[in-house]
Amino acid sequence: MKKVRNYWSIDRRSFIKRSSLLAGVCMLGRGTEVFAGNESDFPAEYVARLDDGRLQCTLCPNLCTPVDGENGACRARGIRNGTYVSLVHSLPCVIAVDPVEKMPLFHYHVHGPALAISTAGCNLFCQYCQNWQFSQKSPAETSNFAMSPEDIVMRAIDMQIRTIGFFYTEPTIYIEYMKDIARLAKKRNIKTVMVTAGYINPEPLKDLFELIDIFVVGYKGFTEEFYAETIGGKLDPVKKTLIAIKESGRHLEIVSLLIPEKNDDMKAFQAGAEWFVENLGTDVPWHFSRFAPEFMLKNLPPTPNGVLEMARTLAIKAGVKYAYTGNNPGQEGNHTYCPGCSKKVVERLGFKVLRSFLSAGKCPDCGYQIPGVWLDDLPNGNI
Repeated sequence: MKKVRNYWSIDRRSFIKRSSLLAGVCMLGRGTEVFAGNESDFPAEYVARLDDGRLQCTLCPNLCTPVDGENGACRARGIRNGTYVSLVHSLPCVIAVDPVEKMPLFHYHVHGPALAISTAGCNLFCQYCQNWQFSQKSPAETSNFAMSPEDIVMRAIDMQIRTIGFFYTEPTIYIEYMKDIARLAKKRNIKTVMVTAGYINPEPLKDLFELIDIFVVGYKGFTEEFYAETIGGKLDPVKKTLIAIKESGRHLEIVSLLIPEKNDDMKAFQAGAEWFVENLGTDVPWHFSRFAPEFMLKNLPPTPNGVLEMARTLAIKAGVKYAYTGNNPGQEGNHTYCPGCSKKVVERLGFKVLRSFLSAGKCPDCGYQIPGVWLDDLPNGNI
């Protein structure tokens, strides 16, 4: 996930002054309050009562059973006065305006950027997290906006934004909030994007299929050892999530951050690529992102461009038709090429589409249909 700075701890006057210089920050306007150390008491879904009377969260594979007054591993859900609650509902700690290509999302054109939101907390513990100031904190430790689902959707409408992205921290942990926003967004024909690590149980994931339009999932590594040592979770539930989303018919793109000395072993990657093609097919876009030293892995170097290029080459050899490299603008892997004739059909620089040659998603030279959702009114890109 991409790094974001917290501009929300400043006073409103400073915020307005600074936001005029920052294209990625959303103006909140009047009536929006900022709280420090605040919690919600919104009733949590996906909770079971065990035979011994304890309450267990069934949202993700962590299956937390905190005692009254404590939080689950995600820090965003816990038990208060005998009730399992969401501590972050209607309390986002990050709000920004981003191009969807940043998520990364390449095969689903939208009109303009997305309103991106997130709350405190995460159900994983990635040692390299670029947003650890939010993901590894509880809402009691962050500055949060008081914004209901209605507030979020109306903010998007006011700003003429037609896409809402659940981004920066893990959306699974604020699923009730995300679902409430998505229901309202759907009524307004606003698209929704869930950028997730995929560490979620089957039942809540299934409930999202009727609400979320687009999924971008982190396939963070290719061995159980990597997940156990670096992520704080298991790989198998993520694989099941990827297969379920693919089978649901929802738009799916996948991103893998390649980290030196951690998940850049090409033998393990080869096995991961073979699993990808066997279980997800050849048409799902796969993004390989460059690691920047952060959080607990500041001692490691950035990913060499050669590693990203090798991963892309091996993925293509395994059968992946749309393999991309990210966080390294100007590379061949930034663009979309037609599998039929090798023509460059979408040209990008960083997070911007410079030009699209597609017509109804078809290559102008050979007529090959590129899978995805494409807008024909983006011939000159989204700059």
